[in-house]
Amino acid sequence: MLTTENLILKPTTPLDSDIYLQILGSDELTKYLPKGSAYSKEEIEQYVTNRVLHWKHGFGSYVVYLKRQPMQKIGYAGVEYCQESQLSDIRYAILPDYQGKGYVFEAAQSVLDQTFKSQNFKKIYGVALKPNYASLAIIKKLGMTPDPTDELYGDVEDLETYSIENTNP
Repeated sequence: MLTTENLILKPTTPLDSDIYLQILGSDELTKYLPKGSAYSKEEIEQYVTNRVLHWKHGFGSYVVYLKRQPMQKIGYAGVEYCQESQLSDIRYAILPDYQGKGYVFEAAQSVLDQTFKSQNFKKIYGVALKPNYASLAIIKKLGMTPDPTDELYGDVEDLETYSIENTNP
């Protein structure tokens, strides 16, 4: 579990499918994800299973709660291995009612710091489609810089790749 000024972050469990259903089941919140539209319930259940299983590596995705409403799930944030790769990237999403309040950055920064502290990573990536201005703003605010040398997800049109290096190896 991680805590920040405003948030509590708990590792994803099978009981967290509700927040993933709210986010990944929304056309609006998934328009910049690979599928480009809402995921089916079955796809989301598999997604949650994969998030839970990823923790075998000692790091992964967290469900984000507000400290002042500790039972209210508002999103997720995590660092995970990329597809078919030993490279890792940061992922995050938050419900619309909680966007624009700094929570995504706060959660992402906490997860990034924790992953660098607990894992032997030299670099963590961040990727977003060019039209996803909000996500690109978070990536840049985290201190990530353009890093087009690695194609984490193949040749995806309009996908921008950034990275940040561990300053405390």
